[in-house]
Amino acid sequence: MKVKLIAKALVAGVAGLFFIAAGGARADTVDARCDIYPKGSDKASAMLACTFSQRQGYVAIDRSDGVRHELSPKGGAGSYIDQDGKPAYRTRGLGKSGQIYRLARESVFVYWDTAGLPGKAGAAAPVPATPTVLPKTAVPSGPFDTTLGLRGIKFRVVSKNDSSQNMLEITPSGLSIDNSPIRNRIDGTVTGVEVADLNADGSPELYVYITSAGSGSYGSVLAFGANNRKSLSEIYLPPLAPAAAAGYMGHDQFAVVESTLVRRFPVYRPGDSNATPTDGVRQLQYKLAKGEAGWVLKVDRVLEY
Repeated sequence: MKVKLIAKALVAGVAGLFFIAAGGARADTVDARCDIYPKGSDKASAMLACTFSQRQGYVAIDRSDGVRHELSPKGGAGSYIDQDGKPAYRTRGLGKSGQIYRLARESVFVYWDTAGLPGKAGAAAPVPATPTVLPKTAVPSGPFDTTLGLRGIKFRVVSKNDSSQNMLEITPSGLSIDNSPIRNRIDGTVTGVEVADLNADGSPELYVYITSAGSGSYGSVLAFGANNRKSLSEIYLPPLAPAAAAGYMGHDQFAVVESTLVRRFPVYRPGDSNATPTDGVRQLQYKLAKGEAGWVLKVDRVLEY
């Protein structure tokens, strides 16, 4: 029984970590600002003082208008069940500024900076439609240069990020045979990078997240695996299948969650503008598998909310 309880606690803790890396670790309870967006609207109905707390993946948001959201992790990858038993989800889009929670009837944008709250404590006030329901992914303002490592193998990832097309350079170290740099011309800028071992074979993979220029902010992933810790080979990410691509207009978000690569993007109805998607969010979860000519990321699960 104790083993089962410990396992449940570990799963809850991992579920609560989805996409929180962009915002950094938070204290158990912090003062925050909550902007409330009715479902399907790109205009916030209120800006409120609130408190945010998180423990072992369980989230509580107490708003100054008396509303309390209690979210329990369910199934990982930023998925929750609220106090009424309805599904809720956390999505990325505010960078280090905060977190977004998609609830059954509304979205709550939680900002760590309380600046801009109404002068009277606890008062609700209308605010303009900024940001939209799904803000653009934050793009680095300058060159991208970072080094990450796992299991004794390191990867240095460099991109100037100074134009709509850039030269990406990846330099590995710690491989037993070939540590030669890999250079690729990419369409867009590097917006993030993660190192993981999705298939738990002891040889890490590198995932480079790329965002194209323009209002669509189309996302892509350039991934490499360390073949038995000897050399790098590219991992193939297939294009979206027709069913998954229905209503797709970019604004992708990527993150490694446990043994899965997760991709999220807003879904558009006909007539929606690029800034105002109204058909929810689609989430694809990929597993790393062996293909005929190498490693491939295969869709394991598709969720919509």
